[in-house]
Amino acid sequence: MTRVSFRRALAGLTTLVAVALGAGAVGTGWGCGARTPGLLPNAASSTRPLADAGAAASAYGETTGTPTAPKPVPSSMITHGTRAGEFSREPLLPTTPLCKKEERRALTFEHAPTYTEKIEQDGKFSARFFVGNTAPCSRRIGLPLSFTPPKMTTTRTVEFGAYVPPRGTFVELTLDPTELAEVNVTPGRYAITFAVFDEEGKPVGKALSGNPFRRGRDDIAITKAPEVPRRIGITEELTVPMSIENIGDTANRITPLIVFTRPGETAGIEHYDPQQLIVPGASTYTFRLSQQTREAEGILPGTWLVTVTMFDAAGERLNSFAGLPLAIGNIDVRMTRPELPTRVKSSEPLRATFKVDNRGDTKEKITAVVAFTKPGTTTSVEFAFTREILPGPVAFDAVIEPARRREKAVEKGVWLVSTAAFRSSGERIKSFTGHYLEIVE
Repeated sequence: MTRVSFRRALAGLTTLVAVALGAGAVGTGWGCGARTPGLLPNAASSTRPLADAGAAASAYGETTGTPTAPKPVPSSMITHGTRAGEFSREPLLPTTPLCKKEERRALTFEHAPTYTEKIEQDGKFSARFFVGNTAPCSRRIGLPLSFTPPKMTTTRTVEFGAYVPPRGTFVELTLDPTELAEVNVTPGRYAITFAVFDEEGKPVGKALSGNPFRRGRDDIAITKAPEVPRRIGITEELTVPMSIENIGDTANRITPLIVFTRPGETAGIEHYDPQQLIVPGASTYTFRLSQQTREAEGILPGTWLVTVTMFDAAGERLNSFAGLPLAIGNIDVRMTRPELPTRVKSSEPLRATFKVDNRGDTKEKITAVVAFTKPGTTTSVEFAFTREILPGPVAFDAVIEPARRREKAVEKGVWLVSTAAFRSSGERIKSFTGHYLEIVE
């Protein structure tokens, strides 16, 4: 197994990229001339840095190789900081020298790494993956490990190096809290990219990007239903405060979202506010939408159902509160008893005349209902009609054709007819009962 750790040396004056050859995985008994180890992509990652790997010393001590002096690291393998860097390695086995250019064969990097997705602020990052080598000699590889904050292009990259013996080896990369801080991987969320390059800088396999990583805890939630007013005036500013709590130890950015949907519809109008930094503890955030902002986004006067939610820096939706009623403008719809005939022929349409008066300043969509019940029973048959009511009085006919009545078995006989009207929010405006209707031949 090859363990690579990026650690501070000489009191922070020298950056070391430590590389240990995979002379044999401890406890597996494989090495030069032995069988290829089984690939265990789901094995737990080792978090033991090379500097503290005293337990593994015997694995290297069994070899007879002569230690070599550290080599200066190529400039391409250091992409951060200004200090001097060194490329140090354990001795190669005598039977597996470095490949000459004509001896090189294909390297493989095919399986997803196993790595620590979440660590505490003082935790250590580790990753483990397999690199195959079909040549009978060892190959040198570059291992850039990149951390990219969500929705950003600024990347923090640590360049590791390793030597891969014949048949391949598991490579382990570790970064302790100090090393993470050195490369500006501060507490927060990142997407990690794993990649492997050969001696000539050519990629081995495909780079694996978008792997989620979190340093520290940033558990953020809306703690109670936001305070959406039930009604505001057309010219009033809409303010929706919400209580937020971060019970973790790390600040994280969230994107607030408020959605407006007409009752009975599924398509909503989404309004995103700019990202906000939520520090540990409790806080309050308030949406503020002026009349001008609402009208520009199509949030016009009328009745709405409001959903409030937010997304974290990684784009994951946090908890939501939906179905909060809001009326923009004054909606005051009144209704008198509809006009209905007492007798109608089975071949004739039935007309119920609804008279309503919208005394507000905002149009409203209402649903008029005509229900038929046989006297002495409780089961009713309903017919619904939807109309948009502008400010002022209006009358409209709800017409029930003979074919529609027959479809619901409203045929000859005496019926008890009830009428009602409902606002778009589902609130009942008024209802009337006790009207008898006879359907004759």
